[in-house]
Order: sequence, then C-alpha cells, then structure tokens
Amino acid sequence: MLRKMENQTKLSNEKLNNPKRKKARKKAIIRSVILLLFLLGINTFAWFTYISRADVSINGSVVSWNVNFLDENGAVEDVDIEITEMQPGMIPFEKTIEIVNHSDVAARFSYDIKSVNILGIEILQGESNETIINSLQNDYPFILNIIPGKTDLAIGDSTNFQVTMDWSYEEAEKYYRLNSVYSYDPSVYYYTYTNNTYQIDETVTSDNFASKVATGLYLEKDDADSFFGYQCGNYEQSTGNPCIKINLELRANQVT
Repeated sequence: MLRKMENQTKLSNEKLNNPKRKKARKKAIIRSVILLLFLLGINTFAWFTYISRADVSINGSVVSWNVNFLDENGAVEDVDIEITEMQPGMIPFEKTIEIVNHSDVAARFSYDIKSVNILGIEILQGESNETIINSLQNDYPFILNIIPGKTDLAIGDSTNFQVTMDWSYEEAEKYYRLNSVYSYDPSVYYYTYTNNTYQIDETVTSDNFASKVATGLYLEKDDADSFFGYQCGNYEQSTGNPCIKINLELRANQVT
C-alpha cells in the first residue's frame, strides 16, 4: 500500500514537472490575469462615466451656446471682405452676414476691424473701429460703410452685418485729404486748406510730397477718381490681389 502511494506521488511530481503541463499552466495564469485586468478596467471606466454624467446633470449653469455667423458660403467668424474691379460708377458692392442666436441665452454681438488693406498698404493700424469707419466714409472718392445691425440678440433672434461700398460720380466740387495710400502725380493740382478755403499749392514736388501729405494736402474729386480707378486696375492686374481687403473678427458673448 505504501509503495502504491509512493508511486502515485512520483507520478504526480512527474506530471507537475512535465514541460507541456508547465506551459499550459503558465498560459492559464496569464489568461486569468488578463481577464482580471479587463474586468477591473470595465468597472473603472463605468465608474468614471457615471461620475462625469452625474456632474453634468447637476451643473445647472451649463447652457447651449451656439451663435452662427452665416454668409453665402456657410458659417464664418473671421471674415475677409475683398473688393475688386473698382472704378467710378461701378455697381455698388454689398456683403451681408446673417447672425443667428441659436443659444439658450441672450447674446450680445460685437466686432473688431483687424486690418484694412488698400492697394497693398495697411492703413490706420491700431485705430478704433469708429476712426477706421470715419476714414473709409470720408477720405476716399468711394464711400465704404460697415453696418453692424443690432447688437443685442434674444434667443432665436437674428440680425444682418453688412459691408457696402458705393463709388458714384459727383458733379459737386469735393476734396479729399491725402494719406499714405496716395502717390505723387505731377499732372494734377494739389490743394491746402486754409481760412476755410482750398487753395492750389504749386510747391508740391516728388521730394516734398510725403511731408506735404503729413501736414495736410488735398485732391479734387475728379483727380481722386482717376487716381484710384487707374491704381486699382493696375494693382489687381500686376499682383492678383483685391484693391481693398478688410479683415473682421465677429464675436458674441452671453448676456447674463
């Protein structure tokens, strides 16, 4: 009997030390560990998911915020306005952007004129919206308007943001103060404004043109028309860029 038990023990030890059985046991242990980690991962993920959903559900200040700026090409926020083929008597230019408040709260719309480029020259850098708009309305033979529409939008409300430009002929005598966009032309008369009258300045030359412009030099409407009509066409043909490019940033904030 004792010998039989010894033989069984010997057989058991041989089975345990068998390489094939060792390999099988090792695989079983690895599968068990992987299964344990998998189950632990599922439980952990489920716990974090529950915590996240619970946090959102109790946070009453979270609202839908969705104000769209729409033009003919879709949603926009950073807007480039490009005006080409400019000439006196041209068809008026108009760009309209619809602003729609799809949020759960009222919104207040605002905008910034980031840059204005005329004939490849950046003008009025760092100036306020009001200063830039005033210049675009009064300092050139064309009239460029930026019309923001209403600023306060109720839930579901909308408004139109517009940029328009009109370049019409005018028979009435009118003068424009020159700036860095203009270049010297010896074939035209330049004027100074003194004692409420415009007087021809015959001392203007290519050498002192810049300093004269800085102190106040003016050009008649017809000559301003000719200058910009020619320069815009030449600039677009030689560079492939628009005569006027305006970059705008549109913004909307919650009204609390």
